[in-house]
Amino acid sequence: MNISSDIEGKAAIVIFDQYTQIKEAKGQGNLIRTYFPELFKIDAHLKEIDWERVFVKPPSFGGDKVELLQTIDGHHFLVFLDYLKRLDLWIMLIIDMDQVNMLKFEPFQRSKIEDGDFLYESTKMKRIIDIIYQVAGVNSTILLLGESGVGKTRLAHMIHHASNRAEKPFISINCGTIPETLIESELFGYEEGAFTGSRRGGRKGLFEEADTGTIFLDEIAELPLHVQVKLLDVLQENKIRKVGSTKSKQVDIRVIAATNKDIKAMVDQKLFREDLYYRLNVVPLTIPPLRERMEEVPYLVDHFVTKSNQKYGLNMRLDKEVEEKLMKYHWPGNIRELENVVERIVVTNSYDYIPGKSGGHPSNSVIETKGIIPLKEAKQLVEKDLISRAYKKYRTTYKAAEVLGVDQSTVAKKIKQYNIQK
Repeated sequence: MNISSDIEGKAAIVIFDQYTQIKEAKGQGNLIRTYFPELFKIDAHLKEIDWERVFVKPPSFGGDKVELLQTIDGHHFLVFLDYLKRLDLWIMLIIDMDQVNMLKFEPFQRSKIEDGDFLYESTKMKRIIDIIYQVAGVNSTILLLGESGVGKTRLAHMIHHASNRAEKPFISINCGTIPETLIESELFGYEEGAFTGSRRGGRKGLFEEADTGTIFLDEIAELPLHVQVKLLDVLQENKIRKVGSTKSKQVDIRVIAATNKDIKAMVDQKLFREDLYYRLNVVPLTIPPLRERMEEVPYLVDHFVTKSNQKYGLNMRLDKEVEEKLMKYHWPGNIRELENVVERIVVTNSYDYIPGKSGGHPSNSVIETKGIIPLKEAKQLVEKDLISRAYKKYRTTYKAAEVLGVDQSTVAKKIKQYNIQK
């Protein structure tokens, strides 16, 4: 069934009574048969609908009124379900988001689109950003999927700033960087005396700090199973319970989660709770890797060159040949790797850091050796040259160390070893 041809640019309304049985509404009954004839049968129950004939996964209809569903042919539909107390009816509205997004962006034809510090130009990213702006105003949980370095953290910030919680707290936590013994107390807080070394008076957790705002749980797949149970309670009941407490507290938070792992495979391997996965997977967004949107590389390079120039007080520009070399690389580290490479090129005034290039770019800063010398000696030549140029350019060991990505003590020691003068 080709959904897009059935309801292109239209909406279908389906009415349920309190027992979730499909009924015809006055003046609207034909919508069911016209737009979704194979899905919605009169007098059928909600659970009897064969959603997977059309959609990748069925709606959960848990605590959220709005869910974003994707069809098997790649289209997106926003499903709104609400109870009308006055009529004792449930109403479901299904909207073709691809048509809404097309209408929204048609008047704004631009070669490059910027949202804060996030640039995008590809069709794939435009579609994702469209969906983000559509769901930002509701409280549905969003799961950001994609490789490391594709920009999941920046997208989480974008969602928060586009929502009605923009002026409220935004709390970000990387679940993989906190020891398993501490993560529960970090997220939920603890009462005084809950464990040895606990602070007098107890402590708020990050969920409580994020109350009325947004909490971003990066690397959610690293969350221990016993903490996953408590997170499920937060998503279902909007309540938290501190470590060592018997009382729960109501919180109002929007949860955005992210991972670079195949979380569905982890569910199958019993490494991640299935019920939590489906609660997080209300609005799943898979961010494509940079190699699948290479048309964005030139814009990103310009942006990162400008950013590095402003950061270090420089006025560097990359020539066309360098940009062409950057376009040919597949960028396994994605946007993060590209940003780091561009910054190194700018601050060292050398093209030696272009990944995947063969041969050196002609530059007066490239070290040349005649004949074959020991590898250790070659490394020392490169090290001395880089430290010398950084020290002469920034004139302090602290700044040189920052640019080179090492400790200040290391730079000071090497300057003395190589007898480098300003």
